[in-house]
Amino acid sequence: MDNLDFAQSSSKWSLHNHSNFSDGASSLEDMVCAGKAAGLEIFGISDHWVVPPFEGSDSSEWSMDLSRLDEYVETLQKLKKEYETSNFSLKIGLEVDFFFENINEVIKNLQTYPLDYLIGSVHYSGKFSVDHDAADWLPLDEDAKHEVCMEYWKKLEGAAACGAFSFIGHLDLPKKFALIDNSRYTPQAIKVLDAVQQNNGCIELNTAGWYKPCQAPYPDLELLQEAYKRNIAVTVNADAHCPEHLTRGFVEAQALLKQAGY
Repeated sequence: MDNLDFAQSSSKWSLHNHSNFSDGASSLEDMVCAGKAAGLEIFGISDHWVVPPFEGSDSSEWSMDLSRLDEYVETLQKLKKEYETSNFSLKIGLEVDFFFENINEVIKNLQTYPLDYLIGSVHYSGKFSVDHDAADWLPLDEDAKHEVCMEYWKKLEGAAACGAFSFIGHLDLPKKFALIDNSRYTPQAIKVLDAVQQNNGCIELNTAGWYKPCQAPYPDLELLQEAYKRNIAVTVNADAHCPEHLTRGFVEAQALLKQAGY
């Protein structure tokens, strides 16, 4: 795993993408064909892999069925043979939800598969899904929102510190619905970046946030500048769930990275 040199990442890379094996709209083959047609040189599929350590999770609604991992990998291996050329490389990945309770077991299991990379993400603060629906946030008072965010950042720091992931996904995801003061959590984000740096890790500039209520990428300029100070590699991804979005926001992302110092 992690055979990618993220220091060489460019606008011709796209690694955070989903198919209908999880919450994407299109098949693996349709996504791969679209990636090749878009002129990408390094293209990866990273469907959601969530093994919740608690009952009552809604992850089955948007994550891969845990019984289908063999099928997922085998299908992508076949597509590699069919579509790879000297100018197009297909990578097999997963977006893995981090839980303190079972991360070692989850990673040990995944190491038995021929995966090229793992994205470390957090979607749950306790049992609360931070990016499922704005309606979930509306009943929360400011103290409750703060508790959710603090737990989120604690878990993301754990994901960065464990060293199991090729890069950390959508760093400041709780801002998605524009219902929190995201600047309040800059100190927690800095701790995550410090953990990334200590593990020679990488983060993504996820352009999907520009098209959400927050209207800002994950992360924004301030945190990208902090990442630059720490010499942290950044890979640009659209978090695409359909072929039309594979490189959405990439031009703006390159300009933002340049503004941050990259």
